[in-house]
Amino acid sequence: MAVEKRSKGKPVPRPKGAGKAKKQQPGLVDRYGKVGLAVLAVVLAAMLWQYVSAPGAKSKGKSRKSSKAARATKAATPVDVYPASTPTLEQEGVSRAKRAKILQRWNPVRHNYTRQLALDNSGKVFNLTTMGMDPPIFEIDNFLTPAECEHLRGLAGQTGFFKSDSTYFDGSNLGDENVKKEGMSLEEANKLFRHSEQTWLEHDRDPLLQAMMDRVMNLGLLPDQVRRDSEQMQVVKYVDHGHYESHYDSEREGLGPCCIDPVARSMQTGVNALQGDLSQRCRLCRMMTVLYYLEDTEEGGGTVFPLADTTDEELKEWENSAHADKYKQTRECGPGLVVKPKKGKAVMWYNHKIDRGYLGDLDKRSLHGGCNVIQGKKWISNHWMSALPHPDVPRDAATSHY
Repeated sequence: MAVEKRSKGKPVPRPKGAGKAKKQQPGLVDRYGKVGLAVLAVVLAAMLWQYVSAPGAKSKGKSRKSSKAARATKAATPVDVYPASTPTLEQEGVSRAKRAKILQRWNPVRHNYTRQLALDNSGKVFNLTTMGMDPPIFEIDNFLTPAECEHLRGLAGQTGFFKSDSTYFDGSNLGDENVKKEGMSLEEANKLFRHSEQTWLEHDRDPLLQAMMDRVMNLGLLPDQVRRDSEQMQVVKYVDHGHYESHYDSEREGLGPCCIDPVARSMQTGVNALQGDLSQRCRLCRMMTVLYYLEDTEEGGGTVFPLADTTDEELKEWENSAHADKYKQTRECGPGLVVKPKKGKAVMWYNHKIDRGYLGDLDKRSLHGGCNVIQGKKWISNHWMSALPHPDVPRDAATSHY
């Protein structure tokens, strides 16, 4: 049997049928020599360096982890929220709001500034657009689908509507409470502080109501406690000449402890507290409002913010005014910032400032009103998200009715 000789070790038998041994091919060193091989290595190294250094070239050696971190860093800047920033999704430019144990507010940045948010796990992207800077006012188109709007209206219809409370917090127009509102003329309706019907829906009554609360908690960057303290959803229906004079959704300091405070469980607020002892009065502490339009109104029916983005001088002038039309911007739907009704749209604003991560002072510029419905109908719903002041703030009894 033929054998193949090697420089060291024993001869290695060749397989049968392998035929004659082929002539050994010369190696790189034999072919080019040591100097030539060194030159070839330098040329190859230069070509590789030129490829890696080229503009836009991607390094194939980077790990998925480092690429993911780079995308997250790019998407997370600039910081959108104060005092906490937002983590990002895989989808570039879309952020998932970071909820914390204290209250936060979105930075409005500038008028018409839009950021993209993921508020649930549906994959839907919600566009949060800045309408007002002071207070921060945002609108979110298509927050609700047409089917969701119809479902809410159906739930409200099943529950049944009743006449909205049409009296001021100070009770100065208590006589309006018993006025028959059906078939009112424009002149008669305009004498009323509020002209609408309403009902209330419990959050755990329906899967949609639960899902909406989940979205709102993420939208508002709200701590879990806010969900437990907040009110039921309100649904309101306006017909011809329906409106709600300019008002605040929350109440200022000096009107007792917050109604959600455990010490205020037996207390009352608003008109219901007028006949009682001031020591038994509590106040509304609605840190944030989210309003939803459930129908396209043919004409009118917008939401006006008369004091949004006003100067300190303009605000003081309004506060000192004794004019009879001080709260009647809803007739002409102005002056002020106006959000037009659109089915599925949500509007979010802050009624209070923040104090060390807790409820701060009432923001006087959060005054707003529901403009007259000129033609068609107007359906809205509201989420009022309540919170407590800092534990250091005393729970003082009410000092006045208003």
